[in-house]
Amino acid sequence: MITRLSLIACLLAIVGCSNTEELGVLGAPVKMMAGEKPIDIQRTAHSAPFVGDFDGDGLDDLLVGEFHEGRMRVYLNIGSIDQPKFDQFERFTAGGGLGRVPTG
Repeated sequence: MITRLSLIACLLAIVGCSNTEELGVLGAPVKMMAGEKPIDIQRTAHSAPFVGDFDGDGLDDLLVGEFHEGRMRVYLNIGSIDQPKFDQFERFTAGGGLGRVPTG
C-alpha cells in the first residue's frame, strides 16, 4: 500500500538536492506506458508526475497527480532500474482513505 509516509520520504530525498548541479541534465521527454498503452490522465495539462520508490523495492515508481479532486495515481515499476515498466495503477491512500493534494 502506498502511504503518506512513503510520499514524504520521497519528497524529502528530492528536496535534499537543492543544488541544480547535483540533479544533472534532463533527457528528452518520453511517453510513459502502462502495459501496452500510453498513460492517459484526464486533463493532462494539470497532471504532476513524480518519480520515487514508493514500495521500498529499490525501483523508481511513478506518481501522477490528477487535477480532478487532487487525486493521485501510483504506477509501480514492474521492470528494472534501467528499463522501468508500468502496468495498472493504484490510488494513493492516506489515513484510511484516498490521499489528495489540497486544492483551492
